[in-house]
Amino acid sequence: MSNSKPLSLTDAVTTWYMKKLKSKPIQTKALTSATLSFISSVVAQKFIEKKKINWNAVIKFTIWGLISSPLVHYWHIILDRLFKNIKDKYQSWGKLIVDQLVFAPFINIAFYSVLAILDGKPKSILFKLYFDLFPTLKASWKVWPLAQLINFRFVPSHLRVLFGNLVGFCWGIYLSILATKKRN
Repeated sequence: MSNSKPLSLTDAVTTWYMKKLKSKPIQTKALTSATLSFISSVVAQKFIEKKKINWNAVIKFTIWGLISSPLVHYWHIILDRLFKNIKDKYQSWGKLIVDQLVFAPFINIAFYSVLAILDGKPKSILFKLYFDLFPTLKASWKVWPLAQLINFRFVPSHLRVLFGNLVGFCWGIYLSILATKKRN
């Protein structure tokens, strides 16, 4: 007879997720990101903005989650390689600076480009970037540097995309709150 007790549901899900993360990291991260994007969009529309759910927007954000997480996954690998020979106390800061000055503009350009393509308006990409990229970066720099510093300093590399997804989940809801306040 074994002395081990059965796993709780939380332990079982965590164990299953970690196995999937190890065996299929890209697919697991993409599906996690898509799921959180889906939930964030629904929560923001239904409970924050208090409007009928725009399923077209939900689908677009879900697709964005599928597309963006592999980009973020490989970005973290690049950062780890770039800073592997740097002392630990400087690694997080170096990664943060490169992340915010290189990847933040890139991922936001990709975001606006993908959404414009999904809207069937690829010609609007440059217009959207001209008017929205810098304000988006300014707003993101109020949240993401601290989140990424925590991510680079304390989160194991295989969980960094998940941590970013969780921050993104909250960030998306926060942006919905701001948009709702602007309208009212």
